[in-house]
Amino acid sequence: MQKRHVYILMLVMSILLSGVLAGCGSNKNNEEKNTVETTEAPKKEEVKEEVIEKYKISMYNLAGFRPTVPVLPIDKDPIRQMIEKAMNIELDMSVATNDQAWDKLNVLIASNQVPDLLYFNDRANAIKYYNQGVTADLDELLKHTPDLMGNFDPSRWEPMKYNGKTIGTPGVEGVGGINGWWINNDWLKKLNLKAPTTPEELLNVMKAFTFNDPDGNGKNDTYGFVGGLTKDGVLGLGMDKLFLMFGVKPNYVDVEDGKLVIHNIDPRMKEALTFVNSVISANVMDPDWVTMNVGLQLDEKMYKGKVGIMVNDWRRLEPEHVKKMQEIGGSVPDWTAIPPMKGPRGDQILDLKPFQSSQWAISKNAAKDPAKAKRIIELLQYLYTDKEAYPYLAYGVKGVTWTDEGGQAKLTPKTSYDEKEYDWKYHYAFVRRGNDAAYFNFQNPKTAETHALNLKYLKDNNVNPRLVPDPSDTLAVDREKYMNEMNLKFATGKESLSKWDDYVQTLQDKFKLNVLIDNYTAQLKNDGILK
Repeated sequence: MQKRHVYILMLVMSILLSGVLAGCGSNKNNEEKNTVETTEAPKKEEVKEEVIEKYKISMYNLAGFRPTVPVLPIDKDPIRQMIEKAMNIELDMSVATNDQAWDKLNVLIASNQVPDLLYFNDRANAIKYYNQGVTADLDELLKHTPDLMGNFDPSRWEPMKYNGKTIGTPGVEGVGGINGWWINNDWLKKLNLKAPTTPEELLNVMKAFTFNDPDGNGKNDTYGFVGGLTKDGVLGLGMDKLFLMFGVKPNYVDVEDGKLVIHNIDPRMKEALTFVNSVISANVMDPDWVTMNVGLQLDEKMYKGKVGIMVNDWRRLEPEHVKKMQEIGGSVPDWTAIPPMKGPRGDQILDLKPFQSSQWAISKNAAKDPAKAKRIIELLQYLYTDKEAYPYLAYGVKGVTWTDEGGQAKLTPKTSYDEKEYDWKYHYAFVRRGNDAAYFNFQNPKTAETHALNLKYLKDNNVNPRLVPDPSDTLAVDREKYMNEMNLKFATGKESLSKWDDYVQTLQDKFKLNVLIDNYTAQLKNDGILK
């Protein structure tokens, strides 16, 4: 009987032991699935990598340089594949042209499908959607991305602030000094003239280029200057540079000597309009200026070689443009970049310095998931700071659109591949730095010289771009329209400048200009620009 008890005891111990061993085997399998919970620290060789959740991130990308080009399917887009692999995400990217962008976004918002990551190409829209509760504060998130913070100069971060909160991260780095003064040096030599340095000299050269047959063909077919109008009826495409000689710019607001200055009603604007009227009334402008509103139209005038002075892009002596001059105009004029003319008060201004208005924002919906929001801000850090990824993002497909030569990226000539086939690469080029010589890829040394010249004459620009319309200002649209119409009438002589005071008074009485001034003053005080 005792032996039977011993036998039963041994049998029970055997069963228990086998259960323990089986349990150990089960734990081993579970460890492989990362599901074991234990209070003991695992041995070093048993430590498993943390499983990082893969997130789907929707990106409303208005930052690309080819908004009309469709986004490629992921299996045909090696750059998006690279991004997804590096960040362990699925990137759902959509693009839109400027005239469709906000309507499309509003539809998404209305249907509660707000993209996780949104691009705003101006500060006004960034603030508008932030105030609507669409986008989130980023200060806490940015603590996770020191490299992103250090990637941009503090002057580019400062405009990301609104009401004391950081509401975005810098987008495309603006490049200053792109558009500058060009003059046909062959015509100067033919007429024994010097490049103009004042408004008066400029008008005299324009007259000579128009009426003195500078191309020697015996025909009255040349003009001194060409400019244009924006689609909103603002004097632009080089016309605005005429105003800058007098220290003002249409529709511009600034702070001077601690005071808010509305350029449209400043006495200097009357003086500038007087000069612009003298240019137009002298018939020295190409008459097509009234229908010109895009830069491509300026290019056509430059290629044809029948206008002697214009404001145009720094690249216009690059081979592709020189070729078009030869094909369209039959010759390549000696186009020379010159400094802006110095106005009566000593103003010698070509353009305004870039203001970091464009920015990325994260939606409030995405920010509700802290881990996902952190991944989104890390995605931005990766896009803007990863040195290995940068050439692919900025230049495109290695071996096709760019090559590595001794550790330096070099763009491939566009003639060596079908450029349209790779236009999609510009959806990612928004990361390019403003001083990236490889990206700009100047072929003509004069282009770099032209840019260096233009950069010398840029005016600080830390006021106007930060101002946003007041939604309660019901006269805002009509007021701006009136100012644009009157500027054009004064410039063309349809309205005498003797009516200037009446114009200013109408703005005050009918269009409540003080409402605008009070609104701007409050904004600038809030931002610390005005005391």
